[in-house]
Amino acid sequence: MSESLAGKRVLFIAPMFFGYEKLIKAELERQGAHVDFHPDRPGADFLTKALIRIDRRLLAKRIAKHYSDIVNSGAGTRYDHVLVIRGEAISLQIIARIRETQPSAKLTLYLWDSMHYNPNARLIKRHFDSVLSFDRVDVAENPDIGFLPLFFANEYARAAEWTGGYTYDACFIGTIHTDRYRILEKLLDSLERDGRKVFVYCYYPSKILHRLRSVVDPGFRRFSSKYVNFVGLPLSKVVDYICTSRCVIDINRPDQKGLTMRTIEALGAQRKLITTNEDISSYDLYRASGVEIVDRDAPVVNDDFLCSEEKPFDEDVRSRYSVTNWAREVLSSHPAANAH
Repeated sequence: MSESLAGKRVLFIAPMFFGYEKLIKAELERQGAHVDFHPDRPGADFLTKALIRIDRRLLAKRIAKHYSDIVNSGAGTRYDHVLVIRGEAISLQIIARIRETQPSAKLTLYLWDSMHYNPNARLIKRHFDSVLSFDRVDVAENPDIGFLPLFFANEYARAAEWTGGYTYDACFIGTIHTDRYRILEKLLDSLERDGRKVFVYCYYPSKILHRLRSVVDPGFRRFSSKYVNFVGLPLSKVVDYICTSRCVIDINRPDQKGLTMRTIEALGAQRKLITTNEDISSYDLYRASGVEIVDRDAPVVNDDFLCSEEKPFDEDVRSRYSVTNWAREVLSSHPAANAH
């Protein structure tokens, strides 16, 4: 059962990622909590992120000072909750220090990447009071992890209530990683051959890595010259493009089962979803009229699916994936699972 957050004090440590940390903080505060936010890494630059991902020990001193500053800044506050998202940079020593200085706080770790892409989570998870993941595979393989899917911002209600026409048959807005561009290229070719209009905005986080990849991968160089940007779209613009699109395209990472943020946002926007994630059929949100699962090697979209005017998702199910519900559940003792 979810507890009220009114008057609760929350120490919130999370990646600075497309403004989702601001969204979570604002929602926790809207529900009555007092929230102190700190970024989970000592820098948001590409080099810092890359070194932490390669081996956290390469930046051990900077990370230790960063977290020492966080602990010291909250020394005069008694927190009810410490919420850590992802936990890629945090160490056992840091967790012990938080425990020591905040003995009455409940420590919660939320994983919005699968542990396959965040191995540090395996080392630190048993030192938290509650661990939750968006990935059903992580949950199935780790009995100590609870299941809580991602969320959509309340701003997506603007798309759900949209009564204007459609400029695009589909849109893709997302970061280009792993094999995503190859699958997207095939899907775009298929849609455009059928005369469909698609809006594409691909974000790439590093100009240096982009140059290197362009040298070794001519296909990527060709694709990126047309579609890649180095600045992410603000939430309001993302919603603008989804408003004027019939469908949202989602391409998950290889072997990732958890539903991406873009999937949940399509649900929030009441827009049909074209996805490569077969595991979506296991979720309560799945409806054949709202979700088209396509093959990664030969992605083709059924014309009847694109043209159907049927409402994509059940409204009661939709409300369970809102940021309002997520914020309520993430700090509760027993979050409700949103899947069969």
